[in-house]
Amino acid sequence: MNQWWDEWVKRPFLRALVEIPWFGPVLTAILVALLVNMLTEALTSWGGVGFGFLVWAILAVCTVIFVYLYELTRRQQRRKGAALGTPADREHPMQSEGLVFLITNEAALREAIEYHRPVLKHCWLIVTPEMQPVAGGVVSQFKEIQFSLKPISDLYNTRACYDTANHIFEREAPLQQIPLSQVMADITGGTKPMTVGLLLACVKHGVAVEHVPAVYDKITHKPIGTLPPIAIELT
Repeated sequence: MNQWWDEWVKRPFLRALVEIPWFGPVLTAILVALLVNMLTEALTSWGGVGFGFLVWAILAVCTVIFVYLYELTRRQQRRKGAALGTPADREHPMQSEGLVFLITNEAALREAIEYHRPVLKHCWLIVTPEMQPVAGGVVSQFKEIQFSLKPISDLYNTRACYDTANHIFEREAPLQQIPLSQVMADITGGTKPMTVGLLLACVKHGVAVEHVPAVYDKITHKPIGTLPPIAIELT
């Protein structure tokens, strides 16, 4: 019975909720409207209009309190790294003056920048042509931070990413008067070949590495948010 329920009722219903944008809101609106009509009729016939309004006011206050407490709990879990998908025993990296980021995920980039503020002075974005508009949007929102866009045309060119990272560590960071001990490399975005190139350069120069974990929905298993960066140990 449980297998039949999962296969023919639960999974198709959840799939429809996820894949059909209007299905969930329309179904919810219909059910809420029916419930409101039923409760309104029951309350007014039992205790009068005044009693009905009083009950609805209490329900509204309870709803607001519930939403507030839920959001507060979610923020606390987010700070502690206790949400799904994040090892609770992982340490956070130190805040750094320089950040090298492989950008294919705007939310992860914003999370990393916010984490390193106000210490962060310069951010190097290793970016593909497709992500340059996204990078430009992020750059325009953080006026106090200097940005350098480092374009890479080939998503799968490990050598290009390696050479770009080496140039940042050997030439550009010293020009910004940022020691490599104050540079952080974030490997959250990018393709795997890009990540390999950046990691090889980090090992060569002893640059610290971090990763921005994602929070996943327990039902759809799709990412719904990000958490503060965690440190990645290479030695």
